[in-house]
Amino acid sequence: MTDTVRSLHSAGVTVAAACASVGLPRSTFYRISQQYSHYRRVPSPVPHADRHQPAALTGAEKADVLAVLTDEQYANLSVVQTYWRALDAGKVSCSQRTFYRIARSARFVGDRRRCKYNTGKHSRRTPIVHAGAVGELWSWDVTELRGPRYQDRYKLYAVMDVFSRYPVAWRIEYHEKIDHAVSMFTQAWATHGVPGTVHADNGSVMRSGPLMAALDSAGAFASFSRPRVSDDNPFSESLFKTIKYDLDCPVQFESIDHAREWTRAFFHRYSTQHRHSGLGRCTPEQVHTGTAIQVRRQRQLTLDHYYQQHPNRFRKPPQAPPLPTATGINTHLSQTG
Repeated sequence: MTDTVRSLHSAGVTVAAACASVGLPRSTFYRISQQYSHYRRVPSPVPHADRHQPAALTGAEKADVLAVLTDEQYANLSVVQTYWRALDAGKVSCSQRTFYRIARSARFVGDRRRCKYNTGKHSRRTPIVHAGAVGELWSWDVTELRGPRYQDRYKLYAVMDVFSRYPVAWRIEYHEKIDHAVSMFTQAWATHGVPGTVHADNGSVMRSGPLMAALDSAGAFASFSRPRVSDDNPFSESLFKTIKYDLDCPVQFESIDHAREWTRAFFHRYSTQHRHSGLGRCTPEQVHTGTAIQVRRQRQLTLDHYYQQHPNRFRKPPQAPPLPTATGINTHLSQTG
C-alpha cells in the first residue's frame, strides 16, 4: 500500500489524497516511509486519565472544593452559582471548568428542578455503602412467591450479610407488615449481632417509623436505594433471582407451609453447599464463619499435589481462587472525586 501511495504521489497526487484512496492513514504512511525513525514505543503506556498533571489541584485543594459543594448555604444553588459565590468569598482557587469537573466526578451535578414523578429523574444521592468484613452491611428486601391460585401471593422477607452473602434472617408471610420486619430483625440481631448498616429499597415497611426506631436503638445505620433504581440493591435482587431460577423451585407453591419448607431447605443448601463466584468459590457459611481461609489453603495443597503429578497438563502452576475482598453497594462510584 505504501508503494501505491508513492506511485500516486510521484504522479502528482498529494500524499493525503493518495492515502485516502487506498485507505491508509497518513500517519502510518509517514512512519513506514521513515522506517519508524521518529517513532518511540513506550514500554508501559499510562492511560491519559491516570497520568499525573503538574498543574492539577492538590488533594487539599480538591477537598476545599468538595467542602464548598457540600456546604449547606449552597445546597439550592447550581454548580456555576456556587463557584462564583465561593470564589468571591475566597473559598476556592481554581477555574470554573475545574470546579465543575470535580463536581461531576463527585456526582453533584444534574437538574434538581421540580419534575413529574414519571420522568425518571432521581434527586436523591446515590447510596454508596462499603462492606469489608462480615457484619458491616446487611441488605434486605421482600419478594413474592406464587401460591396455588392466581390471587395467592406469599411474601418472602430475606436479609443477607453482603460480605459473606449469608442469609442471616428470612420469613414468609401472607402480607408485608411492619411488625413482621421488626420481629425478624430483632431475632437476627440476637443471633448474629447488629450490623453497621442495613440497606433496603424504598418500600413503606423499609421506611416505617417502628423499623427506623428499632434500627436506631440497636445502633444500625439505615441506607436506602434511590426511587425506581433496582441496581441500588443488587445483592438482594441477585439472591431472589437465584431462588426463583433454582431448578427445584416450584412454579407455584401448594400452601404457605410448603413455601416455608422449601425455602428453609433452599437457604440451608445455598449457605452450606453453594460455591459462590463472588466468594472465591467458597460457601456463604464458610466466609461468614471465617473457615474460608482453611478451605482455600486445603484447595491450594490439592492443586499443588495435582500439579506435581502432572505438570505437563498446565502452562503454569494452578492457583486456588482468591478469598473475597471488600465489596459493597455502588462502591465503583465515588462521591469524593
